[in-house]
Amino acid sequence: MELFKKILVPVDGSRYSRDAVRLAAKIAKIHNSEIKLFHVLDVLMVAQLKRLSKKNDASIQTELRHQAYGFLKDMEREIRKEKVNLEVLIKEGIPHEAILQEVSSWQAQLIVMGKLGRRGVSHVVLGSVTERVIEFSDVPVLVVK
Repeated sequence: MELFKKILVPVDGSRYSRDAVRLAAKIAKIHNSEIKLFHVLDVLMVAQLKRLSKKNDASIQTELRHQAYGFLKDMEREIRKEKVNLEVLIKEGIPHEAILQEVSSWQAQLIVMGKLGRRGVSHVVLGSVTERVIEFSDVPVLVVK
């Protein structure tokens, strides 16, 4: 039985998201699922970095995109070991909102994500991306410690 045909795996490069990728790959292999590795270039983080540095939006976004491609390549290799179908996507936005939008538009049946991410000072005020996804998701969310 193919319970989870599409698994969305939001990642930020942290060790928690790497663990989530490994588990999602194993689940995908068992359920013959597709995986979409999904990274959100956080527009709020870009604004914070712009205030703290002398760089403009474009150069900050380029740096963040370059970092994302690096860890996404590593995570992609992890998934390919399990021989499952994989797509990789990067979008800009507010992470929890972009994740929930992607779940809806791609029609994912499961979200697998790490318990914490890299959010900076805004985490204290807004709460974690994972907490927000759990709160507003219509599909199951598997949180990996």
